[in-house]
Amino acid sequence: MFTYQIKNPAEAFINFEIGVGEFAGKVLKSNDLQPCMDLACTCGNIYFANDAEELYALDVAAKRIVQYTETDTIDSSKNNYLKSLENEVTEQQWGELHKFYKDLKGMASEMADADKIDAHFDNYKKVLQESQMVSYYEVLPWSFDLTIAIEGTKYCISDFYCVQPSCTCTNVLLLFSLSYDEQPSLELWYDYKAEEIVMGELDDKTLPVTKIMREIKYTQADKFRKTLKNRHERMTRFFDNFLKRNKISPSLQSPIINPNAIGRNDLCGCGSGKKYKKCCGA
Repeated sequence: MFTYQIKNPAEAFINFEIGVGEFAGKVLKSNDLQPCMDLACTCGNIYFANDAEELYALDVAAKRIVQYTETDTIDSSKNNYLKSLENEVTEQQWGELHKFYKDLKGMASEMADADKIDAHFDNYKKVLQESQMVSYYEVLPWSFDLTIAIEGTKYCISDFYCVQPSCTCTNVLLLFSLSYDEQPSLELWYDYKAEEIVMGELDDKTLPVTKIMREIKYTQADKFRKTLKNRHERMTRFFDNFLKRNKISPSLQSPIINPNAIGRNDLCGCGSGKKYKKCCGA
């Protein structure tokens, strides 16, 4: 048996019962289960304790059960009890647990105050020195999926943003695939302010480019404009707070190039993918 309800992140209700094997009848309820609520954490842990107050976790990302001690993390490859308990959780239950976890952390990621999220940017030097763009899912790995449906087929979107403190562009890099487990098949650049879309370098000819562009620019224009603008503002806030929290000076960024040395039709040096005249040279 598995049931859950999420009104908001603070009022998540869950019942999880193992129905077969030696652990049949064992029920874990809301007050027994504590999902990891670090929104920047990639783990899939739902923590629980046994009667002896030993700490365990259902790892919904890896479909395994682990035990935490003061000195070690023990998984089923090291412990027969964990292996036998793990074997009692069915594929369906793992799927339901994963959905509960993703729904919960996705809602929390969208609702949380950006200033209260301890975002990590391991690539901050490349962001500052090379204008490297950052994936929204890299910062909030359990945030709600960004997708688009066309004629019954769902396409998954990974969105990347420029978070350079000196840049004011409104361009977003969008990578499309049929699944987040697959390599992207299409690259588009979308300016949510000007509502302009241009092709990127990647197009393996497997996705309906024209239909996707029409959905974004016309059919679902309001949704994409608002969603991407909000995500970009949050990402910029995350990065600014990260720099302040770690006492990193934005002076690490690349030196400002003399605008007279850049042609107005050349790509902008900020990494936005737009022409200079439509970005920092506007």
